[in-house]
Amino acid sequence: MKYIIDTISYPSYRSKAFQLYFSGMDVGVLDIETTGLSPQRSKFVLGGLLTPGDDQLEAAQFFAETLEEEQETLRAYGAAVREKDLVLTYNGQHFDIPFIKGRSCEPLDLPFNLDLYLLVKNYSPIRAFLPNLKQKTVENFMGFWEHRKDEISGKESVDLYYSYLSSKDPAVQEKILLHNHDDIVQLYRLLKVLEKSDFHRAMTRMGFPIRSQNGIRLVIERISTSENQLHIRGRQRFPAVSYRCFEWDEIPCSAHFDKEEKTFAVSIPLIRHSGLTLVDLKAMKMDIAPFEKYPGCQEGFLILEEPGKKHYLQTNHFIKLFLERILNQWIIKK
Repeated sequence: MKYIIDTISYPSYRSKAFQLYFSGMDVGVLDIETTGLSPQRSKFVLGGLLTPGDDQLEAAQFFAETLEEEQETLRAYGAAVREKDLVLTYNGQHFDIPFIKGRSCEPLDLPFNLDLYLLVKNYSPIRAFLPNLKQKTVENFMGFWEHRKDEISGKESVDLYYSYLSSKDPAVQEKILLHNHDDIVQLYRLLKVLEKSDFHRAMTRMGFPIRSQNGIRLVIERISTSENQLHIRGRQRFPAVSYRCFEWDEIPCSAHFDKEEKTFAVSIPLIRHSGLTLVDLKAMKMDIAPFEKYPGCQEGFLILEEPGKKHYLQTNHFIKLFLERILNQWIIKK
């Protein structure tokens, strides 16, 4: 296995929306190269993982120089990916992540996947202006094409890899590595596309990660409401914990964390009144200050939904702070 690392000077991406969900988290940008589309019939040959820093990017690549090195390379790559709180991908939900899971011989504790392809496809109007949603097409629309140096496609990368296996030509290897390198660097640049999306609605539907002060990590997978409850469900990452409560410090909330199944479920009471859906911040003993900037926060109540309009930002912000409180105060002190 060959391990390559490169550092690129580039300004860190900053936006209020991105910071709200991911501030202080370890972010990675993920892209893989394979010998085909099916994890049952194809091999993992190269994994790229970009780590943003203070106005610089660290690009790490894990390259299998032979087909026999696949599992060694995949283990090293998986270990690096596992350390992240979230990974940025482009169609990773349907390809990269299932492929990594399908080829790995060991269970993988993978982070939350922010898939920009799904963001553009389902939550952005720019899809109507594009002939297709290929990564390079979106790069061109966003004005980033000039930054790309590689000129090959994913299919050509496969052909080049088989050529490299027989020739061991360093120039061929360099073309393969450059293709993967440019994909992860360009994908980080594409973070700006979230500014052209309904990002808070996307996060309600796609979920987002939560991290405690002592390193307990959750991935929210489903947010829903019943007649009088807000439900949050998801999976726990390592280290998983077991915890159950039906009320804590007179707060009317139920929570169930299952260490064996590595799942969690939290239910919070809602108030339905005059067509509004509200959460009583005082009853939940929440600090009201972070929510006072929202017009829908009045007298200790936060409006999550009104007729014809769901307040995705307010809902997600409340869920994030409430789950962090459970992790940082309730579970630690249990």
